[in-house]
Amino acid sequence: MSLAYYARNAASAERARRRMRKEGFTMRGQKLWTEDEFQIIREIGPNFDSIRERLPHRTRVSIESQCRKMGFIQKPQHAWSAAEISKLRKLYPAAIIEEICQTFPHSTWVNIRQVAQYHGFRRARRPFKPTGNAPVDEMLAKLFEANLSFHDLDKECRTKRYFQKAKWRYAKPNYNRLVKAIELLDGELAVRWRG
Repeated sequence: MSLAYYARNAASAERARRRMRKEGFTMRGQKLWTEDEFQIIREIGPNFDSIRERLPHRTRVSIESQCRKMGFIQKPQHAWSAAEISKLRKLYPAAIIEEICQTFPHSTWVNIRQVAQYHGFRRARRPFKPTGNAPVDEMLAKLFEANLSFHDLDKECRTKRYFQKAKWRYAKPNYNRLVKAIELLDGELAVRWRG
């Protein structure tokens, strides 16, 4: 590419900037920030809600972005240390959410989950919720013990999405499909007569 190509682009950019200054709007049609608005940000500082009250025509996102450009940051971002990550690795699989949040008061639960996900930590699987129907509950217990998901069960039993949709939890279960699942888990459905 020649220098003429870059010179043409630079000239085009300068024309666009002049036009935006003249009209007061960006190429997307958004209003340019004025010196008065910059002064309000300098006076109030990084309190986004107060700035939003003084500048109701600006969105919170644009106010945050402008504050960041001007060097105002409301809350410094916490950098996780190796010791904190090691502690999170031990707590994350089995501890309750409140305990984890108390251990790391500088971060929200959403942020803690993101850090754990980034480092590959996973929460321990919890047993399936009982339904009150004995054969179904036994099947769920065996499914949890075998470390299978409903997706795996549907795939192996060829029941489309029957177990994934979990309608059997609230409605009468389809015993043909339930028997297939029980047999797959190496069990059998027995009948016991009362009296």
